[in-house]
Amino acid sequence: MPLREYLRILWKRGWIIIVMATVTAASAVVFSLLQRPVYRSTVQLNVIPARLDLGLTQSIKWLMRNYAVNIVSNTTLDEVIRRTGQDMTADMLRSRIRVSPIESDFLIEITVDDYDPEVARLLAQATADVFVERIKVYMLDQDRRDRVDVEAKDTAKPAYLQSPKKKINALAGGVFGVLLGVLIVLGLEWVDAGIIRSPDDLERITRSPVVGVIPET
Repeated sequence: MPLREYLRILWKRGWIIIVMATVTAASAVVFSLLQRPVYRSTVQLNVIPARLDLGLTQSIKWLMRNYAVNIVSNTTLDEVIRRTGQDMTADMLRSRIRVSPIESDFLIEITVDDYDPEVARLLAQATADVFVERIKVYMLDQDRRDRVDVEAKDTAKPAYLQSPKKKINALAGGVFGVLLGVLIVLGLEWVDAGIIRSPDDLERITRSPVVGVIPET
């Protein structure tokens, strides 16, 4: 299809694409506004071996995965709930926490989501504090050469808005609207392709020149 034909289609039906993009983007924004905001706070734990030899270093990688499981254990979470005074169960709190071992940096990242930004920060900090205290007590009975200490790298970060992401949703809605509009335009053009309204349409379909036209009476 020549460029002139594309330009003709855009000039004729481009408004459909614009309308669809506007409607879907606006719908995405409205949907985002109706969602309840979720805030996220993060805290990182340093995993510090007593010595840096290959054997202990390899063991730490396994140990970090074990720590990640223990951080969300009922024992840890029940104590976090008690300290923070939250009205929830361990299962409810577990559904809001994500623990990610970062083995290359000897870090464990704890992420907590909540509808209240301050509660998200409070839970993240308390989870880190409770687990660090448990590890310190456990390590007292271990040989100094085999100890693996855990310390908070920093305090829990102030919670930020995790969802909804209004700008991203609006952009995604707009892109979807453009694609939908293009499909509608192509569909309409396909329907119109077999309809002859002018000598140009006849030439396009038959691929033969029009040598004469019967005038309207």
